[in-house]
Amino acid sequence: MEHTASGADRSPGAVRRGQIDLIAEITAFADKYEGILARYHKYTMDDLDRIEEECRRLQDEARRREAWGTADELAKLEYLIDRAKAMKAKRMEGERSPG
Repeated sequence: MEHTASGADRSPGAVRRGQIDLIAEITAFADKYEGILARYHKYTMDDLDRIEEECRRLQDEARRREAWGTADELAKLEYLIDRAKAMKAKRMEGERSPG
């Protein structure tokens, strides 16, 4: 969704506050999911998909607001989520296999 702002909301101070708020949101998200590989078995595939979608949404928002460092941090987290999904799929496959 495109964010339209009034002139006051586009002032340098408002833009900076928006970046700071976004960085705080990204930091909380990254802190919550940074250990996802160790806890991948606790999540369903739907959970992992939802987390990945939220990660991508935050990346897009970070790029839009030119918060580049945090977008890079989320790219690393997205990789970890992808690995967690692969590990979950492998575990699920192992549980289905007889033997």
